[in-house]
Amino acid sequence: MYKDIISYKLAENISEEHLLNVASDVLKYWMSTQSGFIKWEIHKNNDGGYTDIVYWESKDDAKKAEADMVNIPNANDWYSCYEKGSISSINLNQVATFN
Repeated sequence: MYKDIISYKLAENISEEHLLNVASDVLKYWMSTQSGFIKWEIHKNNDGGYTDIVYWESKDDAKKAEADMVNIPNANDWYSCYEKGSISSINLNQVATFN
């Protein structure tokens, strides 16, 4: 399993409710159609920022989706949720799970 972890702050005048509504549309009309997509979690951080964790079957699936981001319907609505310069990301390849 491959994970994209994206941290960011909301742009000025963007509410959490708006973020979640826009994310729901992105999920419904684009992300859920991507090959290898498993799930997307949005977390609120203690500092008021947000961290998304997007789960993919493989790194290749994630990279193909990344290349296809130009096709997100109403992408400007999504990108306008982010405070400029606040986005950072890391990627993880799962090596083990312990329960």
